[in-house]
Amino acid sequence: MKQPSRSKARTLTAALALVCVVPLAVAAAPPQTQPSAQPIYAPSPAPMPTVTGTPIPYPAYGTPAPDVAQLKTHPGIPAQVTLAQAIDIAVVQSPTLASESAAYREIAARVGAEEGALFPAVSGTASISRDYGRVTGSGASPGPGTYDTSESAGLSISQLIFDGGRAIAAIHSAKEADVAGKDTLLRELQTLSYTVAQSYYALLDDEATVASDNSLVREFELNERYVEAQIRTGAAARSDLAAAQFETAQARGSLVTAQGQVIVAEASFATTLGLNADTQIVPQPLPGSPTQEKILSYQQSLQEAYTLRPDFLAAEYTVESDKENLRYAKLARFPTISANGSLGTGRTLVPGTAAQAYSGTQSLGATLSVPIYDQGQTNYNVAAAAATLDQAIASMTQSRLTVQSDVRGGLATLISARASLVQAQAEVTSATVSLQATQAQYRVGASTITAVVTAEANLATAQSAYIAALYSERLSEANYEYVMGANDLTL
Repeated sequence: MKQPSRSKARTLTAALALVCVVPLAVAAAPPQTQPSAQPIYAPSPAPMPTVTGTPIPYPAYGTPAPDVAQLKTHPGIPAQVTLAQAIDIAVVQSPTLASESAAYREIAARVGAEEGALFPAVSGTASISRDYGRVTGSGASPGPGTYDTSESAGLSISQLIFDGGRAIAAIHSAKEADVAGKDTLLRELQTLSYTVAQSYYALLDDEATVASDNSLVREFELNERYVEAQIRTGAAARSDLAAAQFETAQARGSLVTAQGQVIVAEASFATTLGLNADTQIVPQPLPGSPTQEKILSYQQSLQEAYTLRPDFLAAEYTVESDKENLRYAKLARFPTISANGSLGTGRTLVPGTAAQAYSGTQSLGATLSVPIYDQGQTNYNVAAAAATLDQAIASMTQSRLTVQSDVRGGLATLISARASLVQAQAEVTSATVSLQATQAQYRVGASTITAVVTAEANLATAQSAYIAALYSERLSEANYEYVMGANDLTL
């Protein structure tokens, strides 16, 4: 008869202890949300765990290494940037884009050079010479130290009249190559933008993971104190403390790993922007829910990608450029006609004689050049140009297949990411309700501390999964725009 009374007293004592300590855990738990009967198409922002203590500096546990986590400001670079600002910084600072821009300027210069063939070629010459020991004037005899001086100046001009269209073919080839080069540079700009977005969202994801793990460590440490208090009152067994300590140790290990990943992500983000690895620059948190625009069908997306993808357009223009280059090589077999004209004047000065007047010369004519035999050089040039064209056609075909693969994969990834985000939100809602129910049961003695800790761990896992799904959806959006070539970046 005494056993039920002792059990009842122990339960009452445990309840009184929980009245003092459990409200803190309830306050730290995320608010309960009612599950919606309709599918969630626009998830709310990530439900970050409530921080129950100050952030733990790096490394949370282990040998201190403050210089690894130390960041330095960069003149003119804000410490916190939006994605658009990060892309602008990368465009200015990135050495990769600078290299591609230099390559394009070389391609663009070819257009002006080829167009110059349609205009006259003008050259001027001038010379003055002195011949010692020789006198050419009459009445003068050569002797030591004697000399005469010759002066001349001339101007020549040459104009292409006919070459079978070879110069025009060279101009067309250069112009098509210029457009292809510009599209290639634009694709490099899009690639840089996508790379920045990857680093941007990866760093945000890692930072959110650290905040979640930090809060989880504080929460598990608080649970340990709850269990110790219950052990002192006889409301819990000592084995419950071991279970709580295990969860705390596991959370601490996850926190240390996450902190290291943040430092790696910070360095990667800074170097992607063309800055030093220890530059103090971090992304701004994402504002609100992601905007989910309507997704096109595969065929619609594919047709739009064919129209917008700069790399595919560059492949098409490269084929056209190589066609003109092949025509240019073949036209070397045609004769060429050019007009030539020249003006010149000169005189010779002899010491001891009267200065001569300048005498001028003029010429005007035309030149016909007929290729007869060039030792097979033209045949080789034609064969090389034909091979280059075949390679360009194959490259265009491969580019078309790549566009198809990218669009199909990007579309599927985006659809799956959006669906995963909805399910991750549902998991968070379910885990929140489960934790609150377990806490309520524990308060009345209908559950154990192990069940509470398990429910907390489940919620933390669900929250981490939601964070990953949120940034995965954002990155999938960026990837879809990249594979479509659909963005507002311009040169």
